[in-house]
Amino acid sequence: MNTENPGCLTGVARAIALVIVLPVRLVWDALAYCLKQLWRWILAPIGRTLGWLIHHLIVIPLRWLWEWLLVPVARALWWLVDLLVVTPLTWLWRWVLRPVGKALWWVVDLLVVTPLTWLWRYVLAPVGRVIGAVLAWAWDIAGRISRAVGRAVGWVLWNAIGRPLAWVYRVILTPVGHWLRTWVWAPVAAVARAVRAAAREVRLALFGGSG
Repeated sequence: MNTENPGCLTGVARAIALVIVLPVRLVWDALAYCLKQLWRWILAPIGRTLGWLIHHLIVIPLRWLWEWLLVPVARALWWLVDLLVVTPLTWLWRWVLRPVGKALWWVVDLLVVTPLTWLWRYVLAPVGRVIGAVLAWAWDIAGRISRAVGRAVGWVLWNAIGRPLAWVYRVILTPVGHWLRTWVWAPVAAVARAVRAAAREVRLALFGGSG
């Protein structure tokens, strides 16, 4: 066989492809046909039957139950609630509670709020202002008296205690201190320095060393 002929190679390739693809296509067509027949003769009738059963056994009864039982019962219950609860409460609020509340508020305003307002405005507030002013005046006067008393007590303490102590310190203690410092502490300090110097000299003479 001449392998250089393109037409011959194409024919051989097509034959091989046909041998491989043909069984797959046959199986595919057979499967598609079987599925089509299964849908047409089994699945579709079963689905239509199930749909008919669901519609007639569930949907229609539920619709009938909703239209002829639940809705009428709900309307009847709402009518009873409106008749026995809403309407009496509305009437009670409109003709009893609200008028009674208004009357009570009028009584409270007349007997409590208005007298308390008048009492505060014309009695308590003015009296409070007067008492505040009096207390402020008394506090100021008490402060002035306290400062005057403080100055008087300070003057008495200074003249009774401070001034004599100052005179004793200035006239007696200060000259005595100066005399003691000049004639007692200074000689004692000089003697102490001389004794320390003599002791140092003796120590150096006996033991030697630098000190």
